[in-house]
Parts: sequence; C-alpha cells; structure tokens
Amino acid sequence: MGGCTHMARTRSTTATPRTPRTTARSRREATQGSVLVQTAERMVGQIETLVAEIEALRADNEGLRAELRDAVSMLERASRALGDAGTAGRRGRRRAGAAEPEPARRGVRRAGVRAAAPRVRRTRGRATPEGVTPQVVHAVIAKIGGEATAAEIAAEITRNGVPVSGRAVRFLAERAGAETVVGEDGQRRYRVS
Repeated sequence: MGGCTHMARTRSTTATPRTPRTTARSRREATQGSVLVQTAERMVGQIETLVAEIEALRADNEGLRAELRDAVSMLERASRALGDAGTAGRRGRRRAGAAEPEPARRGVRRAGVRAAAPRVRRTRGRATPEGVTPQVVHAVIAKIGGEATAAEIAAEITRNGVPVSGRAVRFLAERAGAETVVGEDGQRRYRVS
C-alpha cells in the first residue's frame, strides 16, 4: 500500500461540469423556440391573407350572382316576348312525360349499343283546330275571369266541342295579347286587360 500514490478516480473529479451542457441545450431550445415562433407568425400572416382573399371572392361572387339573376330575368322576358313559336321546331324540346336522359358515364362500355336510327320526319297537320283562333282564346280567358292556365283554357274550349291542347293555347294566348304571369307554383297564367 505504500507505493500507491494516486487515488482512484471518483465520479466527481472525472465528470465535466453540468452547467455548460445545460446552457448549450437551453440555447438550442431558445433558438428552436424562436424558429417555431417565427414559423407560427408567418403561418398566421398567410392565414390572414387567405381570409382577406376569401372575403374578396365572396363579395365578387355576390356581384356575379346579381348579374346572373339579371341575365336570367332578361332571358325569361325575351322568351316570353318571342313566345313558343321560336321553340316549336327545336329538336331538344321534350314532352312533359318524356324520361330524362341517362347521364354520361366515363369508362363504361355497353355491349350491343348501335348507332341511333336516323329520324324520320313525319308530316304534321295543323296543330290547332281551325275554329280555335287567338280571338277565341281571348274570349275564353275573359269568360273565365282573373287568371287561367293554358290547361284550364284548353279544358274550357274542349268542353265546348273543339278539342285543343294546352300547348296550342299557350301559342294562341300570346298572339291574342294576353298578359303572361308566372304563378307561385311555377305555371304560366294568362289574363286579359
């Protein structure tokens, strides 16, 4: 024992002081914290910009909706002014009971589908009976009084012995100078002044 001059190392003498390590970690955490704060502030700024853009788009959208309403009402007025005469021969017109076309499906193959057969034009006679004139329709509207739909006018004329359709009555009522009003139920109603 006498020859041993150095002592066994203890943990306290060999360990590095903890203070420098903890200060480096706290500096790192402070730096990371400031980066997180900067990132959060940048994100908040971007969100505020997006909110402002959405508000501007909503205001623009309201303006476009008002323009669209004006355009639709203008088209409805033009349609009423032209009447059904311009649309009578149009191909896309459907009858009231016609089924809606099936929406187009992409990527779906149908077996055995052939090309549509060419349309055959059939000759048509007079759509309205000769005894039903704009003056007759005008008189029936006045007789009914108030407002009447084309179906009601057609039923009244048919009860008097001349079968006529509501479509023909619509055509004749507009030629007779009857005022067209769209009712709450969406049906056209005719009245004379």
